[in-house]
Amino acid sequence: MRKFLKWILSGLYGLVMIEVIIMISPFAFYWYSLYAPTLQHLHRWRATAWMEAFFLPHSVITTSPTLEFVRWRVGTYAFSLGILAAFISGIQVYATKLLKRNAALSWMYSRIRHPSYLSLAVAGFGLLTIWPRIIILILYLGMLIMYFFLARFEENQVEAGHPEYAEYRRRTAMFIPGNPGGKLFKLFFGWIRNPALGRAAAGVVIVVLVLGGALSLRRYTIGHSATTLLPEDRTFAIAIWPMPQEKIEQVVGIALRDPRVRSALEKEPGAAFTAHLLPADYGMMNMFADVGTDHRMFSHLSPHRFKYLLGFVFPFCEHHQKNRIMGSPQENYKVVFSRVDEPGRPDLALSKVVDLTAKMTPVVIAEIKGPSPTLQDVVIPPRRSFWGDITMPMF
Repeated sequence: MRKFLKWILSGLYGLVMIEVIIMISPFAFYWYSLYAPTLQHLHRWRATAWMEAFFLPHSVITTSPTLEFVRWRVGTYAFSLGILAAFISGIQVYATKLLKRNAALSWMYSRIRHPSYLSLAVAGFGLLTIWPRIIILILYLGMLIMYFFLARFEENQVEAGHPEYAEYRRRTAMFIPGNPGGKLFKLFFGWIRNPALGRAAAGVVIVVLVLGGALSLRRYTIGHSATTLLPEDRTFAIAIWPMPQEKIEQVVGIALRDPRVRSALEKEPGAAFTAHLLPADYGMMNMFADVGTDHRMFSHLSPHRFKYLLGFVFPFCEHHQKNRIMGSPQENYKVVFSRVDEPGRPDLALSKVVDLTAKMTPVVIAEIKGPSPTLQDVVIPPRRSFWGDITMPMF
């Protein structure tokens, strides 16, 4: 039973990690060729398409210091420190086995009974804030619940073979020093006589609160992004870096007045569009459109690609990660116009562009440069991102 639970947990943790890791690895294109069909399948129905949505900012810089702190500090450091703590905890456990001691009860284990599971949960939380898809949040919640049951199962086994473990179990918190989770459970669910029923009720409440919180964070993110609505052009404009609404309207207006841009949009009758103002040095252009980057990643392996990956594992060694990813505020832009659809709704109302089930498809890209903005070039990209026809973050 224990091995079975561990296999399930390993699978859940892998699903939580895989999309984040493959997005930042040198082998991303090949991994996504296997993973993308799953996301495409989810988007066929409105009942499941919402799980592909993002609930925290990823492609934009918001005006909220709290959101930016969570993204650039809490998330990356939680992942790094969680992995480091799990590694240290593992060393302690295996050292105890090599020295043939009964159990690891010192150092980290003197404060909590399951530091390894807590460390992996912290690292998973970090990954969740880096790539905040709702389906990743759901898998993360499932992973935490499985950790709890696996920990209880392991403790019962240890106590059966080592009765002295009961005293250690009584005086040591399970996951967090002080056992705040247990105290909250007794406060809100202690009145339920059946323990199993109480845990089930607590689980349901936690899932509802977490998903509700995620949806609230999504609305907060949208409300703190630099956007403007252009109803006459059926376009919702979004700036990557915060800028005045007048500037957004000026840049997008220049693009819309070009006959090539106008012609491309007119080929999408009844459609609603997003117009993302990307800095010229924006590092995630491929999320919006495939602009010709070579897919043969194995032929272009370089230390720089692995340095980029290590920047997520050791963020304290990387001081320019934000600008390398998000570009920098400047006067040169790539304005990416994307058609927005929902399952069963090809002609979407402009008011529904930010719906949970909305997905962008690139239509045309206008390159605009200079302090007095002028249009330099127009590109008609393939109708996909670099990763294929899957939902990418709008914010």
